[in-house]
Formats: sequence, C-alpha cells, structure tokens
Amino acid sequence: MRLDVIQLKEFYRGTELGRTTKQLINKVLETKVDTKNGSLTIGFGFACPFLENKMKDSENKNFLLLMPSEQGVIPWPEKSKSVTALVDEVSWPITTSTADLILISHGLEVSDNQDLLLQEVLRVLKDSGKLVIIVPNRTGFWARSESTPFGYGKPYSISQLTALLQKNQFQIDSITPSLYGFPAKKGYWLKSLLLWEKVGKKLNSFFLGGLLVVEAKKNVFAVKNVKSSKSGRIFSSVEVPVSTRSRI
Repeated sequence: MRLDVIQLKEFYRGTELGRTTKQLINKVLETKVDTKNGSLTIGFGFACPFLENKMKDSENKNFLLLMPSEQGVIPWPEKSKSVTALVDEVSWPITTSTADLILISHGLEVSDNQDLLLQEVLRVLKDSGKLVIIVPNRTGFWARSESTPFGYGKPYSISQLTALLQKNQFQIDSITPSLYGFPAKKGYWLKSLLLWEKVGKKLNSFFLGGLLVVEAKKNVFAVKNVKSSKSGRIFSSVEVPVSTRSRI
C-alpha cells in the first residue's frame, strides 16, 4: 500500500510533523545531494520536499521529478515551470547514462518491483553518478506508525538494503540513520523531535533511527548485460503540458 500524491503533499505542507520531518531529513541530505552546474538531478517517488532548497539555491536548473503512476503527480515547483512527469516506475523516458544524481524518496519501500526499479536506475545513472535512497528503518519507530508516509510499504534493515543493492549492481558508500524521536502528531514527542535528533546523532545508533539515508554508486566492474523492462531504449526529450501531468 502507498499514499497518493495529494496525501504526501498534505503531510509535508499541511502538518507540523511533516514540516519538522522535512527539516530534519534536509539537514542530513545537505552534504549528500550535490547539484553541480550542468548536472542532471532526478528525483523519483515523492522527492519535492528534499529538492526544493537545492533548486532555489542552485544556478543549475536541470532537475526532473518522476512520479509513479500508482502514486499520481502534481506540478512542481508551484511558482515556475513544472519539472514533474508521471511515469511507469520501471520504465523511465530518460536516455541511458545521463543522470548525475538520483534521489529516491517514498519510492523503493512501496514498489512492487524493487529489482526492476533499481535496474532502471542503473540504466539511467552515469557510471560516475550517485544514488541516494531514503527508506524507513525496520528497527525504528517510524516504520511502525502510520502517522507519517514512512509507515507504509516495506521497511529495510541494513543487511536487507545491502543485499538488495548488491544484487542490482550497486555499491554502498554510506548509510546514515535519522529521525530518532517518536512520530507523534502533537504533544511532547512532536515538540521534542529536534532535541531527540541531537541526542540520536551523538549516539549514532542505527537501531533507533527511524530512517536510513543510503549513498550508493554503480559497481561498474560487476555490470553485465543491464536488464530493464525495455532495454536498449533511446528517448528524446519532449514538452509535456502540466494539465496532462497533474491530477489536481
């Protein structure tokens, strides 16, 4: 089960818990998501909350947000030309080996085709590119609560993530835990999220972190006959009117 795009947007924009969650995750991503001039950054799933600041602060405007058809799509950013597109999660309209960075958020854990999804990422990512994945931690509180979108789908342990990525020809560079507080919508736990994050960072406990932020790259020495749902495809960029991409 996954939330649709309207529910995801409402969580991050319309709730205090969502806004605090966005703030804490963005702090972790600050040094992990590097949008260099001239690079192509792709977000898959629902990555809007975690690329907003990068797009505002960067002179590089080469961003593309892909949202799976099972979730739905919204135009983003709201006050300028939209860079979102509705896609089949295992068949992206992107030329092979063109992305410098791919950020997956609310994508892997709710996918019914994790292997095919990662094979599509492998196809689109440059050999020198970086993959960043945000997933709920199996041992953390956030995977056990439906107060946030991270309570949906399949949470992962570090060993499960390692096995999945290695199977699909990726090499993990780092795994960073985050969100150490309890995902409450109000009261003490909501007000103390920032405090618990500071405590958790000092402990650096993978067991207690609600999320795992993974940095990975292609294992280019292991890549053999990359498979995807439609291998060997070559795409040309097209302009898609917002009205045909948006559900609202």
